[in-house]
Amino acid sequence: MNDAKKELIRKMYIALQAGEITKNDMLLPERDLAEYFQVKRSFMREALIALEALGVIDIRERQGMFVGGKGTQNVLDSLNLLNVWPSDAIAQVFELRTMIEGPTAAFAALRRNERNMAKIQGALDQLSAIRENRHPEIGSLGVRYNAILHTAVVEAAHNPVLLRVYEGTSRLYTEGIVSVGAREREKLPYEKWPDQVFSEHKKIVDAIRRGDPDEARAMAVVHLENSRNRIQGIMTEKGAAPGEGIIVSSLRQE
Repeated sequence: MNDAKKELIRKMYIALQAGEITKNDMLLPERDLAEYFQVKRSFMREALIALEALGVIDIRERQGMFVGGKGTQNVLDSLNLLNVWPSDAIAQVFELRTMIEGPTAAFAALRRNERNMAKIQGALDQLSAIRENRHPEIGSLGVRYNAILHTAVVEAAHNPVLLRVYEGTSRLYTEGIVSVGAREREKLPYEKWPDQVFSEHKKIVDAIRRGDPDEARAMAVVHLENSRNRIQGIMTEKGAAPGEGIIVSSLRQE
């Protein structure tokens, strides 16, 4: 996360706490926020997505942006985490995600109900739309709906303890992805690999819909392994050595 974006997020958080940019527990519209902080709307949009990933706000489709409830220290700790992420930790994060999300997809295939499938399919449909239309914000929107999709799959497993564990791991991924600077935007998953990532997501969803736990688990593992390889490939291109800070620093995810 570059210094300008981090500073904007800090200012927004302080303004939120003071009630300067909210009305009835909702944030002012994006355009008004951009004017208030004297920044471009595209830059404001990136900051809002980051604040949502940090749990400070909740962006709801067609409803608006609502205030979340994270404490100041947690937010500042999260922002500090984004400064540097050792490249050799990427494999470890994906290893943990594979341990959690592979079996979770299998549970989801066995336990999902109609409401779960509607939420999962809704996220997949959104990812399909931004991919087919090559939406100008495909990168940041891809991160957002990707997070919704993965969370919906975990929710379909109907295990509250598992969900809590997953939330902590997934936040590591999302906070890093949404922190990617403008010069590195091509590295966001749905910008760099839209067809591959969508195809992998669809295979997971199709297996869950069929009620096939073995296939759901297998497709989830394949997706995570491919995601790990793609991101490590970026690091190789940049020549990042183990232990160095990288742009894609921590991994709600690919």
